[in-house]
Amino acid sequence: MNLENSQVLIDIFNNTDLYMLIFVRIIGFLIFMPVIGGNNGIAMVKIGLAMAISAIIFTSGNVTEVVYVNSIMGYFMLILKEFFVGFIISYIVFFVFNSVYFTGHMIDQQIGYAMSNVFDPMTNTQVPITGNLYYFCLCVLFILNRGPHMVISAIFYSYESLPIGEAYILNNSGLFYGIINIMVEFFKIGFLFALPIIGVILVMDVALGVLVRAVPKMNVFVVGMPLKVIVGLISLWIVVPVFSEMYYRIYNLISELILNSIKVMMP
Repeated sequence: MNLENSQVLIDIFNNTDLYMLIFVRIIGFLIFMPVIGGNNGIAMVKIGLAMAISAIIFTSGNVTEVVYVNSIMGYFMLILKEFFVGFIISYIVFFVFNSVYFTGHMIDQQIGYAMSNVFDPMTNTQVPITGNLYYFCLCVLFILNRGPHMVISAIFYSYESLPIGEAYILNNSGLFYGIINIMVEFFKIGFLFALPIIGVILVMDVALGVLVRAVPKMNVFVVGMPLKVIVGLISLWIVVPVFSEMYYRIYNLISELILNSIKVMMP
């Protein structure tokens, strides 16, 4: 270990309280991150990654000092505040990513896959199979297009705009309306991605209705259900290749929501 690295460790040891506050915000940030968040990632890997990022931020010069009430309770309240700052940024990414599950639920209801749910280890819940396909595609595109770099840059930016202990969280009406806006975007993205396939199935349902009126003896359930599955699969096959265009909309939305959330928490 060279002298420079030794000096960094000495600085961290001498400013343990400051380093722990940085570490707590990073841990809150990594909780719901796609790919490694929830139960998907190994706990020791996430802790090691949080420690590495915290050390980089500590040595970057963006965080030099912290002021808090000189008591255990004052330090504990500061830890909670820093944790919620990282948690809010992480939850924005998590919430936007999970909009594709809402998309998958609406699509599966239409094409007959509503009973074919799969277990999601991150949320410990059953998720629609089409939504799971969309989610994995989104994660792959997120990694390939340097999405983690964008999110980590946002957490670095948060220390420039929100110094430790200065985030405005309680009684923040702007933050409350920002959360409402995230929910609105959740449903907007879900409906937008599901509309092409739902529109195709709707047209097919109308055509089947006309066919039943023309041929009353035809059993619409025997013909309609397999036909909806086939048409739904063909529609998915057509839509999935253009999913990258949808991804860029999500990418830009995540960037916008993170920056807005940081701004409304600024003192």
